[in-house]
Amino acid sequence: MNNKSKLHRAITLALAVPLLSSASGVIFAAEDIQEVIIFGTQGRLDSVTASRLDLSVLETPATVDVIDGNAIRARIDTSVIEAVTRSAGFTSEANPGNGHSSIAARGFRGQGSVTKLYDGSNYFTAAGTITFPFDTWGVEQIEVLKGPSSVLFGEGGIGGAINIIPRTPQFERSGAVRLMMGQDNSSFIGIDYTDSINDSLAYRLDYSNKQSDNWVNNGESDAEMFSFALLWNVSNDLILTARYDRGDQSPMKYFGVPIANGNFIPSLLESNFNVADAIVSYEDDSIRVKADWSISDDTNLQTEIYRLSTDRYWSNTEFYEYDDTTEIVTRWDPLVIGHDMTHNGLRSNLSSAFVQGRLKTSVGFEVNDISFVRPSNFGPGNPNRVNFGTDIDTVDSNNFQPGTLLDLTTADVMLDNTSDVRQYALFSEAQFALTDQLSLVGALRFDDFSTQYVRLGRATINQDADALTGRIGAVFDLSETTAIYAQYGTGATHPSSSVVTASASNRESDLIESEQFEIGIKKQVNNTRLQWNAAIFDIVKNNLTEDDPDSADPSDVIVIPEQSSRGIELGLNYDFVSGLQLYGNVSFLNAETDTGVTPTYVPEKTANLGFAWNFLNNFRVIADARYVGERFHSARPIPGYTVIDASLYWNVNNNLGITLKADNLFDELYASSSYYSSTWLVGKPRTLSIAADFSF
Repeated sequence: MNNKSKLHRAITLALAVPLLSSASGVIFAAEDIQEVIIFGTQGRLDSVTASRLDLSVLETPATVDVIDGNAIRARIDTSVIEAVTRSAGFTSEANPGNGHSSIAARGFRGQGSVTKLYDGSNYFTAAGTITFPFDTWGVEQIEVLKGPSSVLFGEGGIGGAINIIPRTPQFERSGAVRLMMGQDNSSFIGIDYTDSINDSLAYRLDYSNKQSDNWVNNGESDAEMFSFALLWNVSNDLILTARYDRGDQSPMKYFGVPIANGNFIPSLLESNFNVADAIVSYEDDSIRVKADWSISDDTNLQTEIYRLSTDRYWSNTEFYEYDDTTEIVTRWDPLVIGHDMTHNGLRSNLSSAFVQGRLKTSVGFEVNDISFVRPSNFGPGNPNRVNFGTDIDTVDSNNFQPGTLLDLTTADVMLDNTSDVRQYALFSEAQFALTDQLSLVGALRFDDFSTQYVRLGRATINQDADALTGRIGAVFDLSETTAIYAQYGTGATHPSSSVVTASASNRESDLIESEQFEIGIKKQVNNTRLQWNAAIFDIVKNNLTEDDPDSADPSDVIVIPEQSSRGIELGLNYDFVSGLQLYGNVSFLNAETDTGVTPTYVPEKTANLGFAWNFLNNFRVIADARYVGERFHSARPIPGYTVIDASLYWNVNNNLGITLKADNLFDELYASSSYYSSTWLVGKPRTLSIAADFSF
């Protein structure tokens, strides 16, 4: 982790020199780097996530960030969570238990707080976990909608929604290859190719593979992503697309290290106390077919069918306690869990324009069918299940021998629970231009869920829940490029935080309601030097549940009668004529429960600040600082941190580029997240890499 080789020092120096030069005001014109990349999240006008009415960001009464796929690849952010947490107020809670994808936003945390979409499709969370999509190599852009998103995408999403939009087939042939290697035996291969088969049919292929030994002992990881898409222009009015995606992940089998006195124990920073035969595996297969029919100049029909098959498996010891006197570590939670889920869905919506375009409407429906099977070694119907009090062992932290899971438990793995979910929704949306400057935007959605939840050893639960959510907003154009807006919206969350699970305590409960008020101002238009936005929000949610960070039992949750969050978000993107682009965002909020206590692990201050500078005609330096404030816990708050990533790009010629990258340039020691309150995950230390990009 602390490699001090000559290569390490040379690359660090190469990255530091341009940073110091830019700080002193030395600026050169850029001519050879032709590609225009928008690095800030305020620089794009178009969005498909915040509305089904084909509204621009400026026309939408909500905060919308758009993260450009080219900027993601230029930064070498290889995971969705790395890219998305550059948006204001979005912070990572990633750990193996939630699929390395959980995000906290606008004062709320937990896997259901932010809805994850893939090109507009909502793949539901199961048992607090979702693992697709995860890769950024094939991304066109990522759109971030702030605030409750239930009215558009269904239950959950009180903090917002992220929509990962993949690249589409093009009729002009092009290709790209990225080869990367770095410290900790890290490597990355990315391949992108698109071409036409004939005048009406085009295809695109994307492939990526990422491997690393990482920064802790026995921390190997491997992730592979493949996608193939077809686009068929059937006629001038009808477009059919089909897409297949497969993801195969074997992430770090790392659940953190014990802490003492509210901080890391220096001697344990590189430790990994998991067993030698540990397994963490996620496999996802996605198939989507979409029809886009322009019935007339003012009417459009979109219909999509989709299927996601997911197979996940964990076999690990997940909880560790450290005795600072004996330096002995006690290992608990020898858990085996499987997820086998199939999600089938159909969505269709009809969009129309009336009154010379002053009235736009969209109406539609969706249906989803989900089956979920979970084996485990701790279910209540298992006669030989894990005993959380006695299935433990001890290891010497100074002479660690990982052993195997059998050293802790001989519990059997058998079927624990199954779920069958039927869901349907009806939704509508409208925009009415009262004047040339003032528009009203409204939306309604009705969701109905029917869940049959069977847990061996317990009574079968048949739970029916429904909710009506809505949004009403107004947008007033101060100028062609600046607008102010206000909105009131409601959201709904399943009482078990997932439509796939249920419990006896909430079997009669309906969906949990939330509401948000938001006002804001934004200046956003393509091809201008200054883009900015500001928003003030107030969110209230009742009777929410969260995983108990102090409990070793996966079924233990915390019930919070009411939680509120009030805050302000600011974003800025400015392009200097000299080739320098400055961008950043900041979020301040006050989150509290009904008792006045700050919610666990919710950061109330976050910020991102960065710049991209094209200089000497064919060089570009990028530097991004990410700040996350303290994450509250009554006994063990996680300290705040600032991490700076930087890269230097050399445009060798039109077909070749070389990038030197330093993650965590100044080697900040920080906790990326917690697993339990007394075990934190060590964040990525300074890691150097070099990448070559070929285009053809």
